[in-house]
Amino acid sequence: MPVLRSIIVLSITQIIAWGAMFMFVSVTAAGMADDLLLRPSAIYLGPTVMLVAMAFCSPLLAPVYARHGARLVLAFGSAAAAPGLWLLAGAGGPVSYFAAWGILGLAGAAALTTSAQVFLTEIAGEGARRAIGAQMLAMALAPTIAWPVTTFCEAALGWRGTFVLYGAVMLLVCAPLHFFALPRREPPKRNPRVPNSNQSASPAAVRRQWRVVALITAAVALNGFVTWGFQLVVIDLFRSFAVPGYLAVGFGSAIGFIQLSARLFDFLGGNRWDGLTTGLVAAAIMPPALLALALGEGAEWSIILFLVLYGLSSGAMSVSRATMPLVFFSSAEYGAVVARLGLPLNLAFAAAPPFFSFLLGESGNRWTLAFALLCSLGALASMALLSRMRPAKPG
Repeated sequence: MPVLRSIIVLSITQIIAWGAMFMFVSVTAAGMADDLLLRPSAIYLGPTVMLVAMAFCSPLLAPVYARHGARLVLAFGSAAAAPGLWLLAGAGGPVSYFAAWGILGLAGAAALTTSAQVFLTEIAGEGARRAIGAQMLAMALAPTIAWPVTTFCEAALGWRGTFVLYGAVMLLVCAPLHFFALPRREPPKRNPRVPNSNQSASPAAVRRQWRVVALITAAVALNGFVTWGFQLVVIDLFRSFAVPGYLAVGFGSAIGFIQLSARLFDFLGGNRWDGLTTGLVAAAIMPPALLALALGEGAEWSIILFLVLYGLSSGAMSVSRATMPLVFFSSAEYGAVVARLGLPLNLAFAAAPPFFSFLLGESGNRWTLAFALLCSLGALASMALLSRMRPAKPG
C-alpha cells in the first residue's frame, strides 16, 4: 500500500508540476511575447534557462537525498516554485522574466522527475523499476491535461492570473501532498558519493563504476539530444519536405500516442526485462527511423515509418533513462547517481531545441538528419558497451 499510495500521489503532483512549471509556455507564449515586448524565440529561451539551472542544481541534491530523503526535497521544490511563478506573473521585461525561470529551475531540480524517482526507489526497494514505470505511464497524460487547463485559465484569468493561480496550487496543493501524503521513511545511512558508497571498494571496481556512469550519460544524452531537439522542430522538419502544414501538425501530434504505447508495453512487460534491455532496444531503432525519413525524402511511407520507430525509441528511452541505473547500482545509491547525471543530461536537453532549430534553418533537413543519425549511432554504441558490462546475476 505505501508504494501504491506513493505512485498515486506522485502521479498527481508531477502532472500538476510539469504543467504549472514548464508545459504552460506552449499555450501562453504568444500572449507573453505581446505583453513583454519580446520575440517568441526569446520567450522560448525561458524553459532553456530553467533546464540549465536544473542542470547545475541537480548534483547539489545528492547529499540532501542521502541525509534527509526525497520527500522533503519534493516538498521544498514545490513550495519554491510559487515565488518563481509569482515573479513570472509580475514580469515587466527580460530581466525579471529570465530571473523567474532561474528560480523555477532551482525549484524544478527538487520538485520534478528526478526527486520523484528517487523517492520511489527509497520506498519500493527492489520493486522500484515497476513503480517508476507506473508513475511514468501516468505522466504521459501531462500534456493532455496541462494544455487544455492552461488554455481555459488564460482565457478566464489572463496569463498573469494563470501563473498566480499555478503558484498557489504548487504551494497549497503539491507541497502539502508531498510532505503529508507521501509515506515517511528514514533515508538510508550511507556515504552519498558516486558511484560507490563502499569505502573498501577496490580501485578497479571504482573505475568500472565510473565508466558505467560515463556510458549511461553518453547514451542518454546523445539519444535525448535528438528527442528533445526534435520535439521543437519535428513539424518544421516535415514541412521542409514539402508536407502540407495540416499534415505536418497531424503527423507530429501522433508521436505522443506512440510514446505512450512504448511506455505501456514496457510497463506490462513487468520484470521480464530490465532498463538496460529497454535502452538497448530503444537505441537500436532510432537510426533506422532517421534513415527512413532521409532516404524516403518525406514520402508518406517514410514519415509513417519514422513516426512509429522514433516514437517507440523516445518513449522507451524515457523509461530506460529512469530505470537503467538500477541495473548497476543499488536503490540506496540511486539518488546520488541520478543527481550527478542531472548536470550533463539537462544541459544536453537545454541545448538541443535551439541547436536543431538553427541547423534546420541554416543547413536544411539533410544535415539535420545526418547530425541526428550521428548522435543516435553514438547512443547505440554506448548502450552496446554498457550491455557488455551488465553485472552477473547472483546464483
